[in-house]
Amino acid sequence: MNRVLSLVMCAALSACSGTQVQLPVDGPQIAEDVLSRALARPLPQSAQGMARLTAYLKTERRSVDLIVIVAMPDKVQMQAVSPTLDMLAIMATDGQRFVSFERGGERCSVGDACPRNMARLVPIALSPQQLAPALLGRPPVLDLPEKRLRWDADRALYVVTLGQETSTHQQVFVSPKDFRIVGTVLFERTERIASIEYIGGNRVPDSLHYKAKDVDVTVELRKIDLDLPTDVEVFAPPCPDGMLRQEMPCVDEPPILENRAKNP
Repeated sequence: MNRVLSLVMCAALSACSGTQVQLPVDGPQIAEDVLSRALARPLPQSAQGMARLTAYLKTERRSVDLIVIVAMPDKVQMQAVSPTLDMLAIMATDGQRFVSFERGGERCSVGDACPRNMARLVPIALSPQQLAPALLGRPPVLDLPEKRLRWDADRALYVVTLGQETSTHQQVFVSPKDFRIVGTVLFERTERIASIEYIGGNRVPDSLHYKAKDVDVTVELRKIDLDLPTDVEVFAPPCPDGMLRQEMPCVDEPPILENRAKNP
């Protein structure tokens, strides 16, 4: 799988270490307990509303309003809209296939819902099974047997490290108050591959910050309604009449996070 707190995370979840002291005596003492509590937090079954996307892609900056519809476990629709809520572009997936097109465009892109294709509108390269829960506050977590726990006193967070620091490993930052995951960072040895940071919110975060190579994306969720019925047809819209239907292959090797992640 890939992003992404001033006082909560150092330099947007960088590898820097805060003060490490003994674990709180009134909380869990092993990594498995912290992680299992965090992954057991219930997520809404659906979310729909408005969001604001700000993305930096190398030297390019994008900023647009979005209509977002999410249905667990793997259905997502995102529409880029004008200030008057006219649709400018759309990406949708039913968990297996994806479709994406721009209003007035010549081509309608379709294909398997791999991370490469999922990132064509909103540049967050995750599979549908990872993107849906990630938008609601649960990032992908590597399925690795090695788990270590420490306490970061500066940020008042549990830090669960998965894997060995000499190879692929991941840090997961967990709040001791409610065992909410507030961020995660993926490393390949000492190289930082991707990070996800969550800020604010109650049942779902107020914003998500995703960082990967040459990509820096913030999605601010606004006016979000939870657990409302969703029409499955919105996740598989047809290509508009007159557009050329173009099959988009998934030829690239998926990033490490998407290749090895597990969503309990």
